[in-house]
Amino acid sequence: MSGLRGIWVGRVKVAGENKEHDVVVYSLSSCTPCKKTMMLLESMGVEYEYIHLDMVDPEERGEAMVELGEFLPGRGIQLAYPVIVIDDLITIIGFSERKLRKMFEEMP
Repeated sequence: MSGLRGIWVGRVKVAGENKEHDVVVYSLSSCTPCKKTMMLLESMGVEYEYIHLDMVDPEERGEAMVELGEFLPGRGIQLAYPVIVIDDLITIIGFSERKLRKMFEEMP
């Protein structure tokens, strides 16, 4: 994987056969949609990294939130977890099996 911005102690890499894209999941440790997203990525063989924002120290969380803000579409959006960032270009907010499957089936 290349192109990932911040590399923090709290970021965890999950190996997968599909290494074509940089995928980062911003999540909360107790978030059911986050767990479903990560299980789906694993079932599709997608390599990804995740960070549980509620499990890192406040300084690291602040840095991750600033980075995360760069991928949100603008003011007035209600933040929901997970936030999935693909190749620093595509952002999916919340769990959407349909969007994730479509993304990885259509992307080269």
